[in-house]
Amino acid sequence: MNMRRVSTLSLLAVGSLLAASCGAGGGGSSTGAAGATGTAGASSGAAGSTGTTGAAGAADNTGAAGTTNTGAAGSAAAGSTGAAGSTTGVGGTTGAAGSAAGGSTGTAGAGTGTGGAGGPPAGVQSGMSDGCGKAAMDPLSKYVMHNIMVTLTTTKAGSWNNRVYYIDLPAMYDSSKPYPILFGGAGCGGAPNTNGSSGGFGVLPTNNTNAIQIGLSYTNGSCFAQGGADNPEAPYFDAVLKEVEANYCVDKGRVFVGGYSSGGWLGYMLAFARGGVVRGISVAAGGIATETGRPPDTKLPVAGLLLTGAIDTTNPASGPTGSDVAMNLMLQYNHCTGTDTVPWEIACPSCACVRYTGCPDQYPVVRCHPPGQGHTDGGGDFKTAIWKEWMMLHTP
Repeated sequence: MNMRRVSTLSLLAVGSLLAASCGAGGGGSSTGAAGATGTAGASSGAAGSTGTTGAAGAADNTGAAGTTNTGAAGSAAAGSTGAAGSTTGVGGTTGAAGSAAGGSTGTAGAGTGTGGAGGPPAGVQSGMSDGCGKAAMDPLSKYVMHNIMVTLTTTKAGSWNNRVYYIDLPAMYDSSKPYPILFGGAGCGGAPNTNGSSGGFGVLPTNNTNAIQIGLSYTNGSCFAQGGADNPEAPYFDAVLKEVEANYCVDKGRVFVGGYSSGGWLGYMLAFARGGVVRGISVAAGGIATETGRPPDTKLPVAGLLLTGAIDTTNPASGPTGSDVAMNLMLQYNHCTGTDTVPWEIACPSCACVRYTGCPDQYPVVRCHPPGQGHTDGGGDFKTAIWKEWMMLHTP
């Protein structure tokens, strides 16, 4: 039998199996150092002692012939050349493909995908913020107002540049511990515009030990801006998050947004415009601008807990700007399959919620239609359930 032909076919078979098993992981180069007739070993072989190194092999791993067939196999490192055989340098085996974990491109050789197994999808933030280790500048367990300058396009310059927000640091804040950060937006005319007593859509009490809470504030005591591709609320959110992350210890993989009514519109907009930064939203009685009337969607997954009263006529679920449209976009961007549902596992007696079973565990979509309720924020039970849901979501 022609040994050169057997070696070549064996190597091609190994390469095919690796490619099939590793999916999107990056494969190593198939050009090994030349070996004429050496049989590929299963692992890195030591170089032979007496043979001369074969000439460089082509991609099919057939090198110039040596005098004997005793060369050890080349290393399986990706793209590496085969070690010289004792008389014939043996062709290097096809490099091991990188792992396809996380959907990222595998690094060559070692078989570990960049991002690592279980790492977040591309474009999704994680890790500790730059403010970790810095002493707290604000008092704990109290909403404190901060002024902030927001850089905007010329069409939105003016009153939209000078904004305020309210920060509530948890009791016993520890600068070495990364905390979830909860943004809240109120309905039109809500408390954050006049004082720091409320986070707008506060999920936890001010004496909590679990999270940093931010009350977002609209301008002129009115509402959050809703429409426009240059919506000023997106850069406002960016500026606040950047400032808080620079000064306090934030878990960048757990940035959440909640809101009611106008704050609900804000939550939906940020979910789609800031996917990858926003980990999840929980909104009540909100809506969404049409595609041409909001910033471009990132189309990245965001967990959603979405509530609209069954008889809400102010922001009804149906229609071109209703919460049903937002929910369907979320199902699409989260790569959910089908529309089957089961009752939501987290207790909220008045919420009437279902969970879509075809969504990834780390990007669930939950839909709530409280019967007999109109333009509602869901009440205390809903906010308690929000925290339970969010704390089930770790960095994907």
